[in-house]
Amino acid sequence: MTGVLWITGVSGFTGRHLVRFLRQSGASVRIIGVDIDIGAAADLDAAHAIDLTNAEAVAALARREPPDWVIHLAGLMPPAGESEMWRVNVGGAVGLLLGLREGSRRVRIVSIGSAAEYAPGAPSPLTETAPCGGASCYGDTKLVQSLTCLWFAAECRVDVLIARTFNLVGPGLSPRLIAGSLVHQFLAAAEEIHVGNVHTARDFIDVRDAVRAYWLLVQQGKSGGIYNVSSDNPVSVREMLDTLSRVSGQSPRIRIDPSRVRANDPVSVYGDSTRLREATRWARRSPWSSRCATCWRRYESASRLLGRSAVL
Repeated sequence: MTGVLWITGVSGFTGRHLVRFLRQSGASVRIIGVDIDIGAAADLDAAHAIDLTNAEAVAALARREPPDWVIHLAGLMPPAGESEMWRVNVGGAVGLLLGLREGSRRVRIVSIGSAAEYAPGAPSPLTETAPCGGASCYGDTKLVQSLTCLWFAAECRVDVLIARTFNLVGPGLSPRLIAGSLVHQFLAAAEEIHVGNVHTARDFIDVRDAVRAYWLLVQQGKSGGIYNVSSDNPVSVREMLDTLSRVSGQSPRIRIDPSRVRANDPVSVYGDSTRLREATRWARRSPWSSRCATCWRRYESASRLLGRSAVL
């Protein structure tokens, strides 16, 4: 499979892992990185700093580097402000599709959505037909992004698929996210670990498994399809704490921080990736606990483990 692949948001956490996966797998594609800031991008055939909300800039790039496929990772999440999330997540999708519609090639776009698109209270396991909307401003922007891509597909003469991804973990994970926060606190050998509700459970998927799913969807996904990218297993904060205690050999005190407790937080949210697995034969490689233990044992010290960035 040869051609030109655009990766938007290439400088971000997932973008860097996607490029690494494609290079290691030997994919014969020309990788074009697209981001507002390409300073952190590496191992690309070309990189272009553009604002995706500018459809004219996207069209100009498409004339120079016409893509066969686009994996659309670019976007914002909290703590970004609400207006910026609407501008970037929805406006960026509109600018991307409008910019590509004048091209001579029929482009296939895998737009990366989020489990936050699902409605609060929807029963788990969540399938792609579960009710959507209303969980958060971020989730609403991602839902509108997904719907916009699907709506615009026919008008812009592109194929669109949605990869609705659950909670990512992996090397370089931000400490703003729960898994990253816990790892950072353990790496600091803190005597006291600050957490919110330890009983809530979420679906955590390794970013390396996720990027394999994205590339499989480029090749085998059905146009107009929505696919959950999930582990299908809930892991509670208490389970994460126990795993990190076991692999690190630490037994810190656990302190419930009221500022980290979310009101009306669902007890358990997890996905069902049956549609993805049946379409592509994708499978995750290991559960969270095994990946965590393997990564922890790989390094002798916290600084060598992460280079000061979180990994699970």
